[in-house]
Amino acid sequence: MSQRDVVGLIVLDVACLLAAAMMLRAWSRRRTRPPVVAAIFVVVLAIVASVLVLSGVTYSLVVGPTFIVALLVIMYTARYERGISRR
Repeated sequence: MSQRDVVGLIVLDVACLLAAAMMLRAWSRRRTRPPVVAAIFVVVLAIVASVLVLSGVTYSLVVGPTFIVALLVIMYTARYERGISRR
């Protein structure tokens, strides 16, 4: 692993943890389940990506798709939450 791989992995982990913190903050305000599920999913994604990169998988094959999936989870959760609040 190069220094660039380590930096990219750290940035991904920090981004996932910040997203999970935002989801938990949303949960504390609304007390609905989707933000908690999204937060757990994003943290698990970060852990799986870290394990894959540390086990030798090329970081560019892991970090990009993981970041995209994490964004999709957060966007879906936000859209779902918005639909619940309108009812």
